[in-house]
Amino acid sequence: MTVKITVSLPDDIGATLRALPSGQVSSYVADAVRRKMQRESMEDILAAAGHRKYEHDPARAAELIAAATVPPEVYARVTAQLIADRLLPADWESRAA
Repeated sequence: MTVKITVSLPDDIGATLRALPSGQVSSYVADAVRRKMQRESMEDILAAAGHRKYEHDPARAAELIAAATVPPEVYARVTAQLIADRLLPADWESRAA
């Protein structure tokens, strides 16, 4: 069984969905929502076990990585991946400099 709904999305997400091959948007969105549901379920399980919940903050994570003793090539690779995954803004390197 399926349900049809209409949602409003930011431009960048809409562009990503429009770039998908015809007929794949629904499965792409369903997979993303399913992953989010699984993550929330895991967070609930961990919270019930007494684990602290950390907010999703890729920019702060990058700042902590930069402040730590991390080889420059590792920092560059991780930062590039976060930018590629759109978890950091494209101009992150110029902001961090």
